[in-house]
Amino acid sequence: MPPPDPLAPIVQALSFIAVPNPALQTPPQTPDRWTSGGATATDAAFYIPAQTLLGLVLGASSDLTLLGNGINTALTGIAAALASLAGDIGQLAAVEAEATTVLAGLQSVLGLVQPFAPQAAAGELQSASALFGQLGTLLNDLPDLAVAAAELAEISQQLTAAAPLFPAS
Repeated sequence: MPPPDPLAPIVQALSFIAVPNPALQTPPQTPDRWTSGGATATDAAFYIPAQTLLGLVLGASSDLTLLGNGINTALTGIAAALASLAGDIGQLAAVEAEATTVLAGLQSVLGLVQPFAPQAAAGELQSASALFGQLGTLLNDLPDLAVAAAELAEISQQLTAAAPLFPAS
């Protein structure tokens, strides 16, 4: 049984505010469908009520306005980081099998070298081997890198749409 998709619930939860545009298809589109060009998320049922409520609350004082500005900046920054990550994972998806093989090979080489390495380097070699092992595990734990990249791009688009709910002055 494939592992559950950890990103789909996030996309679904944010869909009450903004629905990704275009919708995810099978096979998934490349992340740039959501992160570049003219595609923007569609406002969902709770967008206008949230906009009204947050506008009233955040406009009540200068401190709350500063808070709204901070949230807007944070959401915009997170959206940009996720868009970049989605693009990188999308590129990795194209060479997923090769990347898994390389990580396993690096881990094997480090395991062979450790007995012959100076004592001072043992910790670094163990850390590197553990890192490559964890990266390999991450690659294997994601159900599909192309889907993960697309969903991260969807989340980026949704957060970009949600940022104006917290008006920047």
